[in-house]
Amino acid sequence: MVRKRGVRLVSHSTNVSTEGITCPAVSPRLTEWVPELLDKLRPQTERTIREYPTTDPWHTSSQILAETLPAWQRTDNPWTDDVAEAVAYTRAITTLALTYGDGPTKTRSPYHQRRHADLTDTVTSIGTGRGPVNADLGALAKGPVALHRELDDQPRALTLLLDGDAWTSLTDRRTGVRALAATAVLADGFDVRLVASPRVHRHLLKRYPDWGECHLSLTASRERSPHTDHAQTVETAWKAIRDLDTEPGKRRVLGNLNIAYARSYRDLGNDHAIDVADGTISRYVLNLEARDVVTIDRRGQQNSVHLTDLGNLAVKQCLDDNYDLVHPDQRQLGKSLTATPQESTSTVSPRRGGEKTPSPEEWVATTGNPDKNSEYVQWLTDAKNAPTHLHERFSTVAHDNAVTLVDDQPEPFEDGRVAYLSHTNNETLVVLQWGGPLATLGRLAGALLSEKALSKILTPSRLGQNFNRLHENTDHDTARLLRRGHQVGWYSDTETTYGAWRERITTVRDRLLTQVAKLTHSDDTAARSDLFEDLHGLIASATQLYHAASIDLTTTIRLPDTDALARNTTQLQDLSTFLAKTVPKQSVYGIHAGYRMLFEERPAKLARRLPYEVEPDTQMDLTMSWVLAGPTVTELADQITTALEAELTDVREAIADGTEHAPPLEIPVVNGTTYPAIRRAIEKIAMTHDVQWTPREKQRLVRRCLRSFSPADTHRACPYDVVESLLRALNETHSPTPADVERTAATLSARRFRPDLTPTATKLYATLLRAEEPLGRTELLEQAGVSASSYDRRIHDVRELDQIQPVQVNGHRRWVATPKASFTPPAATNAPPLLAHRQPNLPHRVVRSHSDVWTRRRTVHAYTALFTTTQMTRHTTLPVKSYRQFDQHSSLLASQIPTTQSRPPEPTTSTLHSKQRGETQ
Repeated sequence: MVRKRGVRLVSHSTNVSTEGITCPAVSPRLTEWVPELLDKLRPQTERTIREYPTTDPWHTSSQILAETLPAWQRTDNPWTDDVAEAVAYTRAITTLALTYGDGPTKTRSPYHQRRHADLTDTVTSIGTGRGPVNADLGALAKGPVALHRELDDQPRALTLLLDGDAWTSLTDRRTGVRALAATAVLADGFDVRLVASPRVHRHLLKRYPDWGECHLSLTASRERSPHTDHAQTVETAWKAIRDLDTEPGKRRVLGNLNIAYARSYRDLGNDHAIDVADGTISRYVLNLEARDVVTIDRRGQQNSVHLTDLGNLAVKQCLDDNYDLVHPDQRQLGKSLTATPQESTSTVSPRRGGEKTPSPEEWVATTGNPDKNSEYVQWLTDAKNAPTHLHERFSTVAHDNAVTLVDDQPEPFEDGRVAYLSHTNNETLVVLQWGGPLATLGRLAGALLSEKALSKILTPSRLGQNFNRLHENTDHDTARLLRRGHQVGWYSDTETTYGAWRERITTVRDRLLTQVAKLTHSDDTAARSDLFEDLHGLIASATQLYHAASIDLTTTIRLPDTDALARNTTQLQDLSTFLAKTVPKQSVYGIHAGYRMLFEERPAKLARRLPYEVEPDTQMDLTMSWVLAGPTVTELADQITTALEAELTDVREAIADGTEHAPPLEIPVVNGTTYPAIRRAIEKIAMTHDVQWTPREKQRLVRRCLRSFSPADTHRACPYDVVESLLRALNETHSPTPADVERTAATLSARRFRPDLTPTATKLYATLLRAEEPLGRTELLEQAGVSASSYDRRIHDVRELDQIQPVQVNGHRRWVATPKASFTPPAATNAPPLLAHRQPNLPHRVVRSHSDVWTRRRTVHAYTALFTTTQMTRHTTLPVKSYRQFDQHSSLLASQIPTTQSRPPEPTTSTLHSKQRGETQ
């Protein structure tokens, strides 16, 4: 078959082969597949280079550069980053070919082995933003692509197997654009063949029509035109389903499908929102397929179905939140054709109306009344007027395997009984409001095992009809692993099928939630104790299932009035005890429940454990991360840490005396508002959205965010505001600058942006940041919406800000915001020295250790913590041996720690060994 440079699509309807270098699971993120592709290409590149008559790497690479970059040696034209990285690539690949042709054998010196590794990294990282000079796709074009274009007799074939789920579930379109741009760059030197399913093919053409038309000579769907063609398509969608006015079951099936991924018949039959008998699903789906609104995949053991483009439009424009038909003329099309901001289409919240998109806080606080038309468990977002990126807003601030404290200004829920769910393919969020320990436990259990969660998250397709999908690569019996390893409760021999288990677990859930309503304010101590025990067991069983299904869990507990809670000793003790009793129960080590490994004392329960081995230098994980958000919640860190210490210092006696061994449990209490926490949030967003910020740019972003959101006399910021500002900036440009981020931050409310200023000064400053030209007094009064007297009182405060500069326009003074000012973080000398700060507060309490090995390992961790601890993490007690060794060397350690630093040191965590007597799963 004749090869030609370009991009070709391979599918069941084409006759293009998949020869040549094959790169599987190509996702939209370059850094996940370009290095692998370049590594597979490297042997062929080296063979091509060895055909040159010279064997000196420097001369050979210079000859190659003369062909690929003719002007590379011109001194009158400075190198750009992509040229510099292309030159580095050519030098490196030539050296690998001519000097290390047989690889770095063990007989070679460590120097040559390290050099070979460095050269290989240069060759495989070019053009990804992580190469020698962080260059972008231009380096890929001028490096390996240009080399093979100039030196190959005919183009080599590269076959890219697209990861369908990754492409169709991608929320950030810019990431996909960059990946497709990489395929276009590769096509300049190679015969690029994309293997994509029909579903992914349709998705690419719809979401990236310009790329499809340019490189595949295809046009997108009928929705390309924003005028007549689109109107005709909406009318076609209406005609396809308008006679379903008497078919509510078919409308519910249609409304709970998704264009991004398929759902099996079995999942549809178990979806409470559809409420259609299993035998009826197939008949309804066939009818919808005949209308061209769904397509059926019949290749697997279970048929699956998803929306077509026409069906997706029909759902958006012709069905309301209650799955009733609505003629498209009754909708304002220009405001409703926005992208769905979540993975699932079934995120119905009928209480909300209107066209204006509320702020995230307004949206979350508007719960509606479950006694009327709302629900106790609701989806966090829906497809109509929800703020975008709500899921990312809550997930980004959470630290894995930790309790994160976030100073925020959450608005109280309209109804505190409501809990929110949000999920993606591998992450689930629960957002609820603190209502006391018993009520909060009930809300958490109700959300994790709600009908929504069982219908959309813990589905038969994910768990398996016999839970066989949870541990497919093991020879052990799945039921035994769940029952004796994960310690999943209410899972007897008669409940090993999904249907039987779901019926049992929902019965238990409903019974316990009924008791919560009765006993929340009851004085019946014995009944409340039994209910606490059952709820802890139910939640632990649920989180073990989520963990076994590879779903990351995060629960956010909102405390709207932490000041009142802190003043009430009983309420503060309730919160601290709730965390101390609940968090350690959500622990796991491999397939083993952490509670049974460390804390359980009842012989009958211990006898039902599976045997285990403890690997050195390992620890337990939490099955659920926790976030507490409130106005001054970080001030409760000491009380929360003390409660955890009091509850978790002892382990089961057999562990403590060394008879049994178990891994340690580590539960950091993290301040989510500090410099390291804000930097971590920025880095997480950069990774998620494939933004190539340099370390210097990230540092400037952190400083700008701290300046924008820190209250007076503090240097801490609410990470929710940081995340929201970054995501808004990313909607405008792929690589926003710190000034861009501050401009988007200025769109937040006055109480969130620059809280160190008065509200009037904040409005004036925000108006100047968003202005495209200098503004005078009249324009500021109009655009900022302030009175003349307020302006006269506060303009002095605004002009004192570093970024505000006066300018003359036509003889009149105007004000303009410039991006020149920089923020200096607090000097390290303002904080107490590290050891002086920590040592007096170390509680010298004896903590029993279950083995000498464990004690020694914890001692090493203690020394590491002394050098890296920050105020970001509150620490628990250390073994007495560690303190003795610490006392011996405290003077030496103090002399080695600098008294000043350029910024707060990096965070660390501490080890909490927990015990919880009288509590069971």
